[in-house]
Amino acid sequence: MKRFAVWLLAGIAFFAQVNGAQATDFPVRGRTLSVVVPFPPGGASDLIGRLVAQKLGELWGVSVVVENRAGGESMIGAAAVANAKKDGYYMGLFTLDFVLNRIVQSAMPYDAARDFTAVGQLAQSPLVLVVNGSSPIKSFADLQSTSRKKPDALSYSSCCSVMLFSTEILKTSTGLKGMHIPYKGSAPSVLAVVAGETDYAIDTPLSVKSFVDSGKLRALAVTSRNRAPAFPQVQSLGEIGVPGTYELGTWWGILMPAGVPKDVVDKTNQALQKIMGMPDVKQKLAELGLQSAWSSPQAFATLMESDYQRYTEVAKTAGLTFKP
Repeated sequence: MKRFAVWLLAGIAFFAQVNGAQATDFPVRGRTLSVVVPFPPGGASDLIGRLVAQKLGELWGVSVVVENRAGGESMIGAAAVANAKKDGYYMGLFTLDFVLNRIVQSAMPYDAARDFTAVGQLAQSPLVLVVNGSSPIKSFADLQSTSRKKPDALSYSSCCSVMLFSTEILKTSTGLKGMHIPYKGSAPSVLAVVAGETDYAIDTPLSVKSFVDSGKLRALAVTSRNRAPAFPQVQSLGEIGVPGTYELGTWWGILMPAGVPKDVVDKTNQALQKIMGMPDVKQKLAELGLQSAWSSPQAFATLMESDYQRYTEVAKTAGLTFKP
């Protein structure tokens, strides 16, 4: 049994009958809704959060504010959501890191499987493999060749669990080598490659595109099976010879505290579906190198459970150890 999905779905229904009367008029005019973003302002998560908050406020005619609660590998923001009142007025925008923290963190201030209700996925994005713009490495084949000749010479930077795991999957699939050097945030991780502190990195299109456009970084591959619209000239996983059909990337989705009434969750999900289908929202996401990817609460819970199982196996295969 997929316990994580079952628990998240149970959270959708928990207290639904008891609190059903409260959910009928949700959201009440004059009350403020909060969207927690567990990252600093300016990144992809913050931009998505503010876009959703604006559209949700316009759609429902209420005030919606964004709270940036950065730190603790996104666990500070997650804890704020887990401990919030179970009425639907407090939600969080999370990424794949929410799931990966279950694997890499030895202690968390909440139970990721029991303390949250899945509302829906919003967006997704492939990642981009980059090297320094002046590097003699011109292609992924060059990177592989260098790795074979000097297996102990290469290093890669990452900002978080998503990038670490994605790089390790690519290494396992292609025989690529590289010592991991962690950084606190996408900006310093990417700048490490720009400055020559590390040899390569995988990060979001938003984090690397301006450097690629300016020539400070060179994009070698996008981690999708097809080329990405934001990088039409860059090869995909299939083109660089990565076997299989899987893709690497991250997602963004909404969670509420466990115990929020089911009709409140459903109403919020329906509003998000409408928002993510708006042409201007799709266009804005495309400008960020992202794609709209709405899903039902059930599908989102299933996705998170599937990712947890998948990346747990990745950690075992790659010999990654985190917890004492």
